[in-house]
Amino acid sequence: MADEYQLEEEFTMEPHYEKELEKAPGEEKPSEKPASTVLEVQTPLGPVSIDMKQFDDVKSAVAATRKKVSSMPLSDQMMNGFLGGKHKRDSRYWRGKLGVLMKIHFDEYLEEEFEVSEEFLIDHGKIRAAVYETAEMHEKQRQRFLAVGTRFYKSKKNPEHMFVTVSSVDHDGDQRLSVYTPADSIVLVKGKNAEDLITQIESDFYQNGALKGAFFDLRFNFITRDKDIDELIAWDEDVKEALWKDIISFQKVMPKLRECGVPNSRGVILAGPPGTGKTMIAKWLAAHSDITCVLISAEMITGRNDIKSCFEMARKLSPTLLIIEDIDTAGALDRRASDHPLLGEFLQSMDGIVPNHGVITLATTNHSNKIDPAIADRPGRFDRIIEVGLPGKDQRFHIFHHLLKKLDIARNVTLEVKEKLAKSTEGLTGAWIRAIVQDSLILAFSQDKTKIGKEHLFASLKDVMERRGMAYRVAPYAPPQRAAKADVYVQ
Repeated sequence: MADEYQLEEEFTMEPHYEKELEKAPGEEKPSEKPASTVLEVQTPLGPVSIDMKQFDDVKSAVAATRKKVSSMPLSDQMMNGFLGGKHKRDSRYWRGKLGVLMKIHFDEYLEEEFEVSEEFLIDHGKIRAAVYETAEMHEKQRQRFLAVGTRFYKSKKNPEHMFVTVSSVDHDGDQRLSVYTPADSIVLVKGKNAEDLITQIESDFYQNGALKGAFFDLRFNFITRDKDIDELIAWDEDVKEALWKDIISFQKVMPKLRECGVPNSRGVILAGPPGTGKTMIAKWLAAHSDITCVLISAEMITGRNDIKSCFEMARKLSPTLLIIEDIDTAGALDRRASDHPLLGEFLQSMDGIVPNHGVITLATTNHSNKIDPAIADRPGRFDRIIEVGLPGKDQRFHIFHHLLKKLDIARNVTLEVKEKLAKSTEGLTGAWIRAIVQDSLILAFSQDKTKIGKEHLFASLKDVMERRGMAYRVAPYAPPQRAAKADVYVQ
């Protein structure tokens, strides 16, 4: 069957191929009728003919008359339209409130020479109103600033000078500012190329901005300088005189030292037991300083870069008084006691490659013996240690008198009673004396009294003397063998 099929196939196909070969080389195949583009449609009203080619031509003609939709983002379209062409971009971001202060200064820097011709926010392809926020400034004043939005700026003197700014907030809370300038022309801001506008404003910020000459902490919260703080301090006159000479008077000679090529930086350690008023003394120094003052506490330092950044900022804002509270807990521990990861950062920042011109560093500590000798015993880092001891009898009397004059006291609280209280509180710090006064007020109220009597004061004194030294006592629940080995002072 297979052979018969093969023979039959050959017999039937050969004539076809032979006819194709017999055609003359130049002979053309008969032309076929082209397909019609007309579509016949039967409708209730009768047949309807539609020429699809004509219909397609009409569609193309109509599409050509429509405005082409650009694939370029709306923000770029508007910028190019305002700037007259393509643009260049420069962008910078700052952490937290520093970025807020930068944006506020940006507006102040431009307001004299430029004006805002348009302000808006593009949100998901739609134009909306820009977003404003407020920030707390000096003396609890608040100021509005553009947090998120776009601004078109034009020069008041030369309208051809234009640029665009975009304010935004990154996902991690950093404040970002971007400047867009024409790609084919130069825009001048205060005689300088606007391509470097952010660098110009950042430099001016540290010379003339909100932080220059202010008192603030590492998180850029402003602190009010209290000129009446003298009344709150029961001074040891020797300590006061040393601080005035080594810090306040030194500020006045810093410029002359710089001119002579002599280092004009200094480090002072304020050491003493807890509760002796070291932080209050530091604030007193800030209140009497006409220079920038920065307060840093241990909990504000979260990483190595924080120490480096605060010294860099102090140099930019110089002359600066940099106050570091509890430096022993902030990282400057003795390497013989503990290997603290921040110690190296302190060493490098205080006396490294970059000199701290115009920076006075004041550090407080409860344990001066725990500060590494490489910091505490090295000119150029800390070259002065001022001891703040426990208050003497006269100082304790001053503290009692100052605290009680703000409260309602009975007639039996005489000067003689205050003298006796001062004499009975030898060895107590100002913080413990404050606790005595507060406890006496609570005791009076608990007895339905409206005024503090001497009986309340002496009862509170007895209670405080019993509670004093709790932190040094061995815990009663400790195992016997541990209690025996404990090398702890028991009050």
